[in-house]
Amino acid sequence: MTHHRTPGRRTRRAAAAALGATLTLGGVAQAAPATTSRAPAAPTPAPTFAVTRTPCAGTRVPPPPAPPTRRGRAGATASPTPTPTATPSPSYYPAPVVRAGEHPVGGDQLGTSGIVTAVPAGVPQPPQLDATSYVLADQQTGTILAAKAPHAHLYPASTLKTLTALTVMPQLDPKRVVTATASDQAAEGTRVGMVAGNPYPVHQLYGALLMQSANDAAYALARSAPGGVAGTLQRMNATAAGLGARDTVAVDPSGLDAQGQRSSAYDLVVIGRAAMQRKDFRSYVGTREMPFPGAKQPDGTVVTPYAVPNLNHFFMNYPGATGVKTGYTTGAHRTFIGSATRGGRSYVVSFMCSDTADWHHVAAMMDWAFAHGTKVSGVGTLDTTPPATPTGTPSASPSVPPTVTPVPAPTSSSPTAGQTPQPTGVARALLTWWGAGVLAVLVLAAGALLTRRLGRKR
Repeated sequence: MTHHRTPGRRTRRAAAAALGATLTLGGVAQAAPATTSRAPAAPTPAPTFAVTRTPCAGTRVPPPPAPPTRRGRAGATASPTPTPTATPSPSYYPAPVVRAGEHPVGGDQLGTSGIVTAVPAGVPQPPQLDATSYVLADQQTGTILAAKAPHAHLYPASTLKTLTALTVMPQLDPKRVVTATASDQAAEGTRVGMVAGNPYPVHQLYGALLMQSANDAAYALARSAPGGVAGTLQRMNATAAGLGARDTVAVDPSGLDAQGQRSSAYDLVVIGRAAMQRKDFRSYVGTREMPFPGAKQPDGTVVTPYAVPNLNHFFMNYPGATGVKTGYTTGAHRTFIGSATRGGRSYVVSFMCSDTADWHHVAAMMDWAFAHGTKVSGVGTLDTTPPATPTGTPSASPSVPPTVTPVPAPTSSSPTAGQTPQPTGVARALLTWWGAGVLAVLVLAAGALLTRRLGRKR
């Protein structure tokens, strides 16, 4: 579908706002089939990988539609009032299959497909998100406060662009200029409107990538980094693994559904937290609107510069919000990473696969975290790599869920640090007899030698 630039700044802003509301489906999701191109784009090639839309596992089954009401004819006898019935309990789609292993990354309690919390008496439970999986964590300490199926493998959609940015930002100077190609211009899904043959500064492509979730910007950045798209994907997977995000496999830098591509709510929080540690990343996701360069089309038509809005409604509406990224595709449904800071405390949340969750639900969970987060015990941790320590100094144990059995204290027979372990039982007896035998042999040998020498003297 082709979009032509609308004349007038006020008209462009109104159109961008309307488009943002459509793309986010109430504030969180980015509609992949839409386009934000301001210039005619080349025909989009047919996708090579098709995904069938299926219900999100572990979410509520929508109620059946109400039967249509009929107007009674004049003079007709009124129908009897139906007897009220009890509201049925909500039903849920089957929970997702979670293959997190015997010891899931981040803590043994995180291998479940259900909800896990450690809320003390007197503190309300956190609001639930109607999503297949989610994670709420303290952004500073890495302590996980609540989670649902955190290691379920799901499509990430455009939240994967967070990993793309985290990977290419150290590689590409923001002052560098990239020339758009025909493949960039024809990118599937949401586009910022790059026109082949026109130059674009990298820093504005970063903004388009993170604020408007532009797939054309994602491909332009990925191919411009060392090694091209293949090299970028390789580094994306290495970056995820280095952060402990071991559920993540990047196949398409834009986040569009691709065979074998996956992530998890746990990994998205880990990646989002790491990205928010970069000042440049924070500046992009924390911008409400940025200018984007114009372009010259092949027919000579000039497209003037225009404003690109931030489509993250959580950031745009929640007091204290600092980012991070929205996502939507057919296979992923709605996905999201969000962060907020108030009163010196920061929290980060992610969810995957939802058809109903929006920024209001994320806001409710954040409100709960700011009100009760310091009173809640952790159920896991985002910090899975112990800090480096000097040689000979034992490293501190990472935070563990309260249900984990502590390591028993050393007994009197156990060796203390710095001491050599001593043999016991049968080993001690064998050593005793062996030592006595060796001593006897040495005594006999010494006696024989002495006798021999005395004989020679005689």
